[in-house]
Amino acid sequence: YRVGTMADAFWKLYTAKPEDLEPFFKSFEIWDRKAYNTLEDFKAGIPPEPFITGKADAAKVVDYYGTLNKLCAMGSVEKMYIPPHVDKTKGVFDNQLLWEKSFIDMLMAGPLPINESSKILEVGCGRGRITYHTQQQTGAHVTGINIEPDQLKAARAFAEQQGLLGTRLEFLEGNYNDDMPFPDNTFDAFYAVQPLSYSQDLYKNFREFARVMKPGARLSILDGAMRDGFDPTQERHRRLLLETREVTGLGGFWHTAYWRDAIEKAGMEVVFEDVVGDLQAPLIEEQRWLFEGLEAFVGYLCKFGILPDHFHRLLRRFSAHGVSFIEMDKERMFTTAYQVIAQKKMS
Repeated sequence: YRVGTMADAFWKLYTAKPEDLEPFFKSFEIWDRKAYNTLEDFKAGIPPEPFITGKADAAKVVDYYGTLNKLCAMGSVEKMYIPPHVDKTKGVFDNQLLWEKSFIDMLMAGPLPINESSKILEVGCGRGRITYHTQQQTGAHVTGINIEPDQLKAARAFAEQQGLLGTRLEFLEGNYNDDMPFPDNTFDAFYAVQPLSYSQDLYKNFREFARVMKPGARLSILDGAMRDGFDPTQERHRRLLLETREVTGLGGFWHTAYWRDAIEKAGMEVVFEDVVGDLQAPLIEEQRWLFEGLEAFVGYLCKFGILPDHFHRLLRRFSAHGVSFIEMDKERMFTTAYQVIAQKKMS
């Protein structure tokens, strides 16, 4: 399956017209925004500064992910996230599976039974692979929402291959910054894996998530969050932040205190909060070497006309600044392994 996915992604990028890829390159125009907040900001009562401020920005994100999902599918990050380093002896893909099982177990450990009659909502479902994993582990009906049509097409195709589309898996196009098209108290569980840095209002979003969750339902989020090691007075730290944003594709970098506060003020009780596994640097390094090696190899093939020039340009853009991400992680300035499990209050 993974070999087929990689081959399909490679072929789509190989046959792409250069003009169709320009929106991806132009989307990087928005990556140089400040959009970060520290613990000191939180203590001073400063609200989280959004990265996305309107529909024009959201359109740039769609342009970005329309190509990014294919680039990620060529490596071990088809699901488009570096997982917590749960098992230090294993790589990215195996750690994704281990962490996904663990967060689903925690969703199922709440007061509401999770089984074939349950409904689960995933925001930012991407290509639907975690959606499928969740359905298989729980037996529940899982609905995934995503903003980018090409990823949804891939998600539906995979679900149809598994015989689950329309019966146990459903995928909807939508922006979680808008009001959700569901009645109150619809879902028995909710989760999101690294889409929420595009929130326009973190507090509003969690109130909306809580609205569609049943009392007692559990929520799991894994996302990028600022840690205490970041010092905004240091130019190097600010530069690393901007470069890390480019390579991760994440938007707002907000301290963990904002996330917990937004969840609690939405009427949920935090039952687990941690930077799971602490440092992710070995896993980031694994992918950096893979994509930088691929970029060098593709550059060689493009030089001799074996591959089109746009292929090398794509990989060069995608693989830039991996070292910055690693430095921020090692110095505990920023992490993409921040996880919260919370439970909607029963009354």
